[in-house]
Amino acid sequence: MSKFKKLTFLKVLTTVAWADGEVSESELNLLKSFYRKFDLEKHELEELKPYLNAPISKNEKDLLYRQMIAELSTAAEKSEIVAALENMLQVHPRMKGDEKQLVDQFSGWLEDTSFTKRSFGRIRNLFQKTIFKHARDPNPDMEKYFKRRVLKKIELKSAHSGFASKLPEDRLYFLCLVGSLMASIAHVDNHFDTLEKKALKACLAEQFSLKGKELTLLFEVVEEQGKKGFDFREVVTEINRLTSFNDRLHFMECFFAMATADGEIAHEESEEIRRITKSMRIPHKNFIQAKVRAEKVLNKQ
Repeated sequence: MSKFKKLTFLKVLTTVAWADGEVSESELNLLKSFYRKFDLEKHELEELKPYLNAPISKNEKDLLYRQMIAELSTAAEKSEIVAALENMLQVHPRMKGDEKQLVDQFSGWLEDTSFTKRSFGRIRNLFQKTIFKHARDPNPDMEKYFKRRVLKKIELKSAHSGFASKLPEDRLYFLCLVGSLMASIAHVDNHFDTLEKKALKACLAEQFSLKGKELTLLFEVVEEQGKKGFDFREVVTEINRLTSFNDRLHFMECFFAMATADGEIAHEESEEIRRITKSMRIPHKNFIQAKVRAEKVLNKQ
């Protein structure tokens, strides 16, 4: 079977992993086991990145499922996919009890030549119940790398400046999650000017009631984090876990405030906001509405 067809199958599995709004570390490891099984090259893995970064729309998923069924047209190709599933389940012994159910049911779907829209949902649910069911078990021992990094930076900068923030650790962590995304928007076009810095400070001050030395300290941390980069998936997953949909809509307005600070919305900034808001499960129509509002404000200046 061609790697092109294998990529389609992996895209389908990735959309299933996004079913609850995030791809956990365990699920990512399961997906990687398929990458290795299919012996994919670096440029082929690049094609999967957009599917890992954010969930796709319902229409895109339907088209992708149809594509998978159409491409797996021969008995040999179907057998290869089933063999890959068997191999993956053997590699992960915790799922061995589900092996017969998964392989038998999926084989039946592949042999069925009359797929309907309902069939796509059944295939998705099959993968959800068998492949990814155990991958969603929480791992209480796993620390968030971003949290460890930013809290250490705050500790070091506090010691250097002689000023310690009085905010609780969890509040500092949340502030740095959101602030780093704001800073990444300013840095995406490789130009972070005085007006953008002023806008970032204003957003932090308004959103988190910061001022004085505390504002300066935390601004330095998020500005540095946004410039150097961070694990995008981890940061957005945490924000989605800790916020409501309305909270995220409000943060989107802050993102556009950052983008318009220098008098225009650069294409790179707009695309970065689109990528972030899509990962935050904000519908595209809301993104467009916020962008139009931001452009109207610019036109009045």
